[in-house]
Amino acid sequence: MIRVDIETIIMASGPVPSVIVLRERGNGESANAPSRSLSIQTGSVEAAAISRGIDNSQNNGRPITHDLFIETLRQLNVKLERVEINRVDAPVFFARLVLVREAADEQIEELTIDARPSDALALAVRSNAPVFVEDDVMNRAGTISYRTAQQSGEDEFKQFDQFVQTLSPDDF
Repeated sequence: MIRVDIETIIMASGPVPSVIVLRERGNGESANAPSRSLSIQTGSVEAAAISRGIDNSQNNGRPITHDLFIETLRQLNVKLERVEINRVDAPVFFARLVLVREAADEQIEELTIDARPSDALALAVRSNAPVFVEDDVMNRAGTISYRTAQQSGEDEFKQFDQFVQTLSPDDF
């Protein structure tokens, strides 16, 4: 399993799907290693629910379904341990919630529940649960970026500097 973070939420409207971009968390072993990302299409309402969870914003002071579910888990002493995006049947992704609760005999019980990735991510951001992607899913549906953030910024600055050097007063 690969630990990921939500990198971007691209909100769309109408018939165009919104996109959630998950980026592989850096492992610290090699700064030059390529980083992978996974883009998951979803509806605008679902993308907004994830975004609201990240922003920790309230919906007129009333809980939406994801907030209600997290509060229910809390009241039942159940914790969302992690979210796993475990399968892809293009273009559909599958996810599961991994819940844990301590039983009366102090044994830890793990429960797994099937979920849509958008719902799973909306719950993860509200409970600060880690998100993982199955390696096979990342290999089949992910993309690779060979540029690091530092290289990207430096390259962009060099390109801009070269562009400015070619300008003349007639260009204005």
